[in-house]
Amino acid sequence: MVEDVAVLIPAYQPDAALAELVGELRERFAHVVVVDDGSTAGADVFSAVRPRVDALLVHERNRGKGAALRTGFAWILENLPCAKGVVTADADGQHKTADICRVAAEVPSCRGGLVLGVRRFTGRVPLRSRFGNFWARVFFWILTGLSVGDTQTGLRGIPRDLLGRMLEIGGDRYEYEMRMLVDARRHARRPLQIPIETVYAEGNKSSHFRPLRDSLLTQLALVRARFGL
Repeated sequence: MVEDVAVLIPAYQPDAALAELVGELRERFAHVVVVDDGSTAGADVFSAVRPRVDALLVHERNRGKGAALRTGFAWILENLPCAKGVVTADADGQHKTADICRVAAEVPSCRGGLVLGVRRFTGRVPLRSRFGNFWARVFFWILTGLSVGDTQTGLRGIPRDLLGRMLEIGGDRYEYEMRMLVDARRHARRPLQIPIETVYAEGNKSSHFRPLRDSLLTQLALVRARFGL
C-alpha cells in the first residue's frame, strides 16, 4: 500500500472507466482524490466513487482540467500533510494502475523535479496522436531545450515541494499542463521520464481533448510561457 503519495484524478463527464480505476487504485494507494469539473453527466459514476476516495471535490461549472488540477493540489496541500507528493492520472482509462504505481514510486526521491509517465506510442495508436506528439515534442525542444518524450501526458508525479509552485501556474484548460512543463526549465532537476503503456480504448473516443482547438491552445501556451507573454 502506497501511503506517502496521493493520486489526483480530474474528471469531466466520466464513464465506468473512472469507477474501475478508483477501485483498482484503492487496493494500492491510501489516498485518492477526484475532482468533478462541473459534469452534467456521470452522476451514477460519481456516486459509486464518492465512498472510495478521500475527497470528491466539485466545481459548480466546467472550468477546465488546469483549474481542476489546482483545486486538487490545494486540497492535498491543506489536508494531507503526510503526502510527499501527488500523481495525476486521467479519468478515461488511459493510465494503467501498474504505470501509476511506477510513477508514484519515484516521486518521494525526486524532490525539485517532475516525474513523467511517457507513452511509447507503439502498436495501434491513432495517427493524429502519433503525428501530433512527434511535432509537439520537437517544437517543445526547440523552444525550451528540454527533451520530453510525451508533452501531452496526463500521468505526472509532482513532489510536495513543487505543489505550491503548481498553484501559481496560469491556464485553466489543457494549456495548463504545457505551462507546467515549460516551468520545469526552472526546477532544481530535469523531469524523470518513466516509459508507460500507450492505451487508446475504442479510438480514444472518451477523451474530451479537442485535437485542433486544444492543440492550438497548448502550443500557444508554450510560446507565451517560454517568452513570458
